[in-house]
Amino acid sequence: MVEEKIIEVLSGNAQKNALKFISFLRENEILLEANNEGDGWAVGGVVGNSMGYMIVNGGAQELWLWFNDCDFETGASVDDELKEFVWAQVSPCGKCHDGWEKCGGGTRVIFGKEFERLCHSPLMFTNFESDKLENIKKLMLILKRKWGA
Repeated sequence: MVEEKIIEVLSGNAQKNALKFISFLRENEILLEANNEGDGWAVGGVVGNSMGYMIVNGGAQELWLWFNDCDFETGASVDDELKEFVWAQVSPCGKCHDGWEKCGGGTRVIFGKEFERLCHSPLMFTNFESDKLENIKKLMLILKRKWGA
């Protein structure tokens, strides 16, 4: 179970905020499905078809949350604070998977702003603090409506 892995790997505020995030996902009926290795979870769908993915990384003692090929032009009303927050998290392609057809980056529009050379997983969050957690929750609810998770 994801909560057990968080308690095993994380400590302090990172653990507290990660547990709050998992509680939020469960309260809002956003699906979590574990991978075969037991350290990763598909968020808002199933492994191979989800809005994002989460790993509790024991080596780095971090929680990583990233979003895959989500439609960030949801048509939903997104406030400026959330837009700025999301834009600050955009991940340029670092060619982490040499030879992988998705690597090399592409152009995408995220909440009305165009970005070039984006990773196929354009947003990534690591050990988010309480202030980030609230914005991540807002983003999750917007994506849930669009994704139908």
